[in-house]
Amino acid sequence: MMHTSRLGHPRNFQTAYKWVALCALALACAPPLVVREGWDADQGPAALLAASTSLAQFEDLTAEAAIELQRGKVRDRGTALVQLVNPDLFRVEVRGPFFTHIFTALLEGDSLTVYGRGMDRPLKGSVHGRLLTTLTGLDLGSCDLRYALLGFVEPSSIVEPVEYPHADHAVVALAGGRQAWLDLRRGLVLRESIPLPEGEVLLRELKEYRREQALYLPRRVEIRQRDILLALSYKNYAFNRGLEAEQLRRGMP
Repeated sequence: MMHTSRLGHPRNFQTAYKWVALCALALACAPPLVVREGWDADQGPAALLAASTSLAQFEDLTAEAAIELQRGKVRDRGTALVQLVNPDLFRVEVRGPFFTHIFTALLEGDSLTVYGRGMDRPLKGSVHGRLLTTLTGLDLGSCDLRYALLGFVEPSSIVEPVEYPHADHAVVALAGGRQAWLDLRRGLVLRESIPLPEGEVLLRELKEYRREQALYLPRRVEIRQRDILLALSYKNYAFNRGLEAEQLRRGMP
């Protein structure tokens, strides 16, 4: 007697059809990949870097983000209010569950001030000192804190021949030993690595790009070093709304 495979049963076909339909629906509902308007891959890596968002394009900026810090198996989540007033003021306020204040950091020039829960007095130091490492476990090296958190790439010239691992992707070497991975088809920067002392590397992943006015911004920024991950998922932005320096200094001890 011949046995009929269960795969041929009408009910199995119906189940398979439902899964295919659900997958198709999910793909249809997913937002389309962002491609830089007017961009042509033949313009090349140098033009792509020049077209990338830089801090010089803003007078001020306010952004809200969900923030996650994972160190090994320990994970903390909260929200962050990120504010910038050019040329040299940058503030990050982090809150935990039920809007509990965790800490506020104010960068003014090269000087960083941090105060928050469990601190008897504010901590002060250089942005390139050990203060940030004490707070997060991450060493940003020479990376500008503002560019690092917002997901922008510091302006730089290409210092070595460009590598092309794929036809529409390029890896470029930048000043200071940095490297950037470029999507030439979409006209976007996807990743950046920053060398650190003793052979360590800080890696930034720039994901989920969205167009905001004439700018192309990564909605998710992931910063990794060893087993530490700092991730910011941006919810909204406001540009050039007349934010003043005193508003960023307000409440700082």
